[in-house]
Amino acid sequence: MKQAMALALAAAMALSLAGCGAPASQSASQPASVSQPESASQPASASQAESAPASLPAPAGESYFDANGIPVLDEPSDLEVHAVAYDMEDSTIQRTVPAQVSARVVVGDAEKEGYKKVALYVTVTCSDFAYNEEGGLDEDVAYNSGVYDLYTGRALPTRSTTGDTAYDYTTTVEVDGTSYDISYSKNIQWMVLPLDSGEVYRRCNQNWVFEVPDAYDGLVYCAVDPLSYDPSTYSEEIDESEHYAMDLLNDESVAADTTVFFRFGTDIPA
Repeated sequence: MKQAMALALAAAMALSLAGCGAPASQSASQPASVSQPESASQPASASQAESAPASLPAPAGESYFDANGIPVLDEPSDLEVHAVAYDMEDSTIQRTVPAQVSARVVVGDAEKEGYKKVALYVTVTCSDFAYNEEGGLDEDVAYNSGVYDLYTGRALPTRSTTGDTAYDYTTTVEVDGTSYDISYSKNIQWMVLPLDSGEVYRRCNQNWVFEVPDAYDGLVYCAVDPLSYDPSTYSEEIDESEHYAMDLLNDESVAADTTVFFRFGTDIPA
């Protein structure tokens, strides 16, 4: 299994763009939380790893999404949302464009005892672009996504990304008094795909790799369907403030009815 996982990770492409965070509003009535490490870019220390329990119970009880009536698909699925195309010279000139999302997951053993490695590969293909008379592009594009905890509904800390970039982060999700350490990396790659018809596609490859306890099954990916994009919200700093799924769905810049959530990484390695 470890060899298969390594081959899958090596074969995967790195990946995405701006707008990967959640809205800045905070829900004050959450029963559980995601605590933050001292450093946003450092993995757990050796002493923390050594003291981590080898086995943890699976989270139990009603999920945040069920409690709030938010549909969540049981597994990754091909779907269609939108991205926002905006003029490079005047970002207030915007339009939504179709975004085809496909995802696959590989689950295998992690080096840390009692933990599994979950790789999520997402490809987002945005259509309805064309070269200008000079053979260039007048518009940039923003695709919005995130990862949430199923049980607390909180977004895992992330940051805006543009072009080809990557970052690592470690945090803790606490559910009913049990703490689940979660480490993850996100790699982004954007590319331009011209067609013979003259139409141009913009493709975003996202590669998420998580290391979570074997029993933890609360990873939820969100493909946001945006109505608009505010470039001023772009920041390369990790956003450690609290954001919940309902905060996102209550944001006026998001089409709540067509935003899609799906679970992934629920398997336990053999």
